[in-house]
Amino acid sequence: MDPHSDSVSNIHRRWSLTRLNPSSYKFSFLVSILSTTIIIVICHFYLLKTDWFIFVSHLLLGLITTIGANFLDFFLLRGTPNNRITKIYHVSAFANILWVLTILLGIASDILLSKDEITTNYIVEGMFLAIGLRTGIFTSVFGATISKAITVSFISPLLFLFAFLPFTFYFEALTTPIALGFGSSLLLLGIIWTISADRAGRPRIESTFRVLQAFLAAWTENKAENMEKMTESRAHIETVMTYILKFKTMNSNEIFMILPDLHPGPFHPIGGSNLPYLLYMLFSKNAMVMHSISDHSLNIPSKKEVNKYINTLSESRQSEVGTVCTNPIQIKMGKCTVTGIAFGHSVIVFLSMAPIGMDDVPEHIRTALEHYSADIGFHNILIVDTHNAMGEFLNRQDSNIMISAAKHCLNELIHARQHEFKIGFSSSAELSYNIESMQDLGQSGLSSLLLLVEEKEYFIGWADSNNMDNGLRDYIISRLNNNRINMLEICTSDTHSTSGKRNRQGYYTFGNISKPDQVANIYLQLSRKSIEKASPSTYELLSSRSAIKVMGKNQFKDYSIALEKSMNLTKIFLVITVMVFIGMLIFS
Repeated sequence: MDPHSDSVSNIHRRWSLTRLNPSSYKFSFLVSILSTTIIIVICHFYLLKTDWFIFVSHLLLGLITTIGANFLDFFLLRGTPNNRITKIYHVSAFANILWVLTILLGIASDILLSKDEITTNYIVEGMFLAIGLRTGIFTSVFGATISKAITVSFISPLLFLFAFLPFTFYFEALTTPIALGFGSSLLLLGIIWTISADRAGRPRIESTFRVLQAFLAAWTENKAENMEKMTESRAHIETVMTYILKFKTMNSNEIFMILPDLHPGPFHPIGGSNLPYLLYMLFSKNAMVMHSISDHSLNIPSKKEVNKYINTLSESRQSEVGTVCTNPIQIKMGKCTVTGIAFGHSVIVFLSMAPIGMDDVPEHIRTALEHYSADIGFHNILIVDTHNAMGEFLNRQDSNIMISAAKHCLNELIHARQHEFKIGFSSSAELSYNIESMQDLGQSGLSSLLLLVEEKEYFIGWADSNNMDNGLRDYIISRLNNNRINMLEICTSDTHSTSGKRNRQGYYTFGNISKPDQVANIYLQLSRKSIEKASPSTYELLSSRSAIKVMGKNQFKDYSIALEKSMNLTKIFLVITVMVFIGMLIFS
């Protein structure tokens, strides 16, 4: 496997960790209040055995303090990059849950070990554990300095302790050596982890937490500035090609098939994540923006570089012009389907592994096909990664099959007769259907391109989406074939504008939300509209060279190494913390 691909996969595997926080701050607020109440109830009725009047007064005081402490935390953390009251509620919920669990497990251990004495030790130890958690989160997520995080982390739990604990128990609670010893040990572990995890990526990544904070600001707040500064500063300039297959019909319509040698990432709203839509708009909504043979190393790191790239397209040069093309040829070999069409001395091929699926087509396949097509007489080859089913990286066997199928297709195309043709194009922008309700689609929606050769109709479907559910492509094609629509292939743009979703993948593939019947019906409407608009056409192949910054392979490798080291450190500290915690339950 490509080490770069392995780095991206490793980062993506850790995406699930970002979903640990509750989706609603209201839920976190309720959890915080409920856990606070449980702490007070256990303290007064089991540990201290106070009367109802004292309990009610301290319950009210404790709840008021908890609510007020959230706003106090928010005030004290002002100026930190990701300080939001909603995040404060999440932290409060997690910290209070740890506090409750410490008390409950402490009581359970007392019962199991037949301890006679009932103390306030677990209350204090739970408080220290909550302080340690708060310190880690305030440093890693909020962006506070370690000294500020420790200070702020102490204040609210202490205020809450003083609020719900009767005054006569203050001295006992805060002077018991064993409680202070275990509690301080747990807090110290949290502080050491915080410092170590932040430095895990050095020397390549100065601060792991700054990367995390920039990511969270972009993901949760749509604030891309810090993340883009980071990605652009580590990017390098590379010259990339963009091919534009332009069709001009007799009724003066211009339709474009665009193939940039760039990857539409890294994630919303950073850099080129919405590149397909920007190109779709640049070409007056009459465009299909295809996924080239490219991976995440070819992500554009910032919007500034995206604008720079788009401006270079105005300097595109004509590579070929003509009036004829071949009938499409489709080769199926093993799991692979290759569809090709030759326009004069240029050829476009579509590579698919649906319904098995694949990740980005590797670069060596492009290299092999470029050399082979040139050897047999083609001047230009446009290779489209249809990206229309989910799967793993291609293994050597599947790669060889794909290359063989593509070579077979090219051999037939180079000898095929070429004819004048008609083009028809329709996009979902022309429909009254509310495409915006389909959250698994980008802003460009869906489109259908008709190629009419020798009175035979061939269609290419397109979706501005991040890949497709396995089986959706085949289902749509089958439905359309039943309606006499010969849909050869359906391609996606692989837009990353739909990323940042709270699911396992972190994005919606096309078909996660939209229903297959609904999608098939839309393609049917689009294809019929394309037939109505069919008109004799010429083609023009344009090409553009752009020198722009791309993220490169090393940047993802550095992020992956920093993440992996942080995760390994976290596992080690969790094991040590659990061992100290168990010792605390036994000896407190």
